[in-house]
Amino acid sequence: MNPYALYIKCDGSMNYDSKNSGGIGFEVIFPESVGMENIREFYGRYERANIEGIEIEALTSGIEFVIDLYKKEGDKLSNINTIIFVTDRYNLNDAERTNPYRIQEWRKNKWCNHEGKEIKNYDMLDKLDKKRRKLSEVARSKIFIEYKPRKQNKVADKLAKAGRRLSIPDESIAIKGLKVGKRKYDGSEIDYKLLKENEEILIHIFLKSPLKQQWEISSEICEGMNLGKKIRIYLDNKLASKLKRRHEYLVRIKKIYTHHVEIFRTIKEFHG
Repeated sequence: MNPYALYIKCDGSMNYDSKNSGGIGFEVIFPESVGMENIREFYGRYERANIEGIEIEALTSGIEFVIDLYKKEGDKLSNINTIIFVTDRYNLNDAERTNPYRIQEWRKNKWCNHEGKEIKNYDMLDKLDKKRRKLSEVARSKIFIEYKPRKQNKVADKLAKAGRRLSIPDESIAIKGLKVGKRKYDGSEIDYKLLKENEEILIHIFLKSPLKQQWEISSEICEGMNLGKKIRIYLDNKLASKLKRRHEYLVRIKKIYTHHVEIFRTIKEFHG
């Protein structure tokens, strides 16, 4: 750790229940030279969000907290020139989805990437980026978001789990139209390089997430060498309406991308 930097270790936690109940937490760690006690906060219980959205909310809430902190204690923090937010979700670090230049490009492209894929949680990433710029102005500091493995983020993890146990539900980051089901398997996400175009696969649908004009369908493979592996499918509204949670379908892969696939419109429901 940089002994002269202000650290905010953030985390989100979610129960994969019928409401995707979740919580967030963060720990503010001051440099010794500041002479202030570390601060711990947790919030919840969020409902009907996805896990990445909850992790983004943890970072955004941490940023908002530090903005208010600078407004109240700015004199004590004036010598800090580096603020580092820590997440244990790899794709939310500055080499990935929270990179300001990448977010700027997505904005210009109407929140689609170079493959034409709609950006998941684009509204939350947009808010995070704007809050980050605000903090940079208020604190006059460099702002970084870094990835650290969970074992280096244990305090924030415990705080997030405390947040998801709070009694009052909060739907402020709920995804309208989110449809959640239970998984049959617990496999990790498939390596999309292993798939082939025109290949037929049997899948079980467990999550349907609306984006802007598309749906992200989370499913798992039900047979063969990739049994239990999770696979993401992007569909238009019409085709997505034909796929029901907790049902199995035989589908044929049309196109393969880095982190998702497209399928042909001819699908067959499987009755095992």
